[in-house]
Amino acid sequence: MRLPYFDYHRPETLDELLKLKESVGSAAVVLAGGTDLVVNLRNRLLSPGVVVSLARLNKLREISVRDDAIIIGATTPLNRVAEHEETARYFPMLRSAVESIGAVSIQHFRGTLGGNVCSLPRCIFYNQSHFWRTGKGQCHRTGGRDCLALPGSSSCQAICSGDTVPVMAALSTQVTVAASGGSRMLPFADLFSGKGESPLNITPQEIVTEFRIPLPWAPLSTSYKRISLRSAVDFPLVNAATAAIVEKGKVETIRVVLSACGPSPIALKELEALIKGNEPSRDMLPIVERTARQAAEGVIIGNAIVSKDYRIKMAGVVAKRSVAEALSL
Repeated sequence: MRLPYFDYHRPETLDELLKLKESVGSAAVVLAGGTDLVVNLRNRLLSPGVVVSLARLNKLREISVRDDAIIIGATTPLNRVAEHEETARYFPMLRSAVESIGAVSIQHFRGTLGGNVCSLPRCIFYNQSHFWRTGKGQCHRTGGRDCLALPGSSSCQAICSGDTVPVMAALSTQVTVAASGGSRMLPFADLFSGKGESPLNITPQEIVTEFRIPLPWAPLSTSYKRISLRSAVDFPLVNAATAAIVEKGKVETIRVVLSACGPSPIALKELEALIKGNEPSRDMLPIVERTARQAAEGVIIGNAIVSKDYRIKMAGVVAKRSVAEALSL
């Protein structure tokens, strides 16, 4: 299928990009690696008047290590993130998440970290060809009255499927968002709106420019786990990430994040409060599984290639496996 017609811009500087975004606003979409966007354009899921390429903005492709954080530009290719020495040393689960994404020959070299984080939420009734969708009618996300996956729903509950999303959330990442009037920094979790039709809490004039991952104050134990039909190519059906610091035999701090359930990641804060301050024990694992399943039950709907009940059950499984590996249980 051919791409729709649009104006194409390839700015040379970030300032030029931000001025362009200010002038065209919601009429424009941003092209980084294109592994997700081009497919959506071909399927007529998006019909923008303007496509803005980030190909010449080398400043957004840099990885730097500062005293207290690793800064990763939003358009840094996934293979560079995985191969970066300090990133792999401090945050091995980020490498694991990147290695789980798509196909090495395509997504790892063309795909970007920002693209994986900001990719549009997915739904089995939405991510189809235009021909397929004409036989089903318009869903809520494409201007119809009803959600085809959950009739009567007033909002889209498509799935945030990025492998790096729970990892970045568990690592307490901060996101820099820029516009022509200046930039702002927000916690990673606050980047997501929880609405599938407008998944990111940024304005049409803004763009995500970099991710700041704070360096741990003590040795960090991490784990990323996912469930998918195939080990490569497929998006996760559910995934989970855990980051913990264990000192003197007790869990000093822990973050457990579940994702690929709905439009935004789910931090299991209640679980974190139960585990913190205790000695790591396999007795924790049934609590982890039960808490994750309860969180998933309130979000997951029947909008994936497998059943809702299966994904809810697997949410508990991936959370349990992630915590078990991070705490060496």
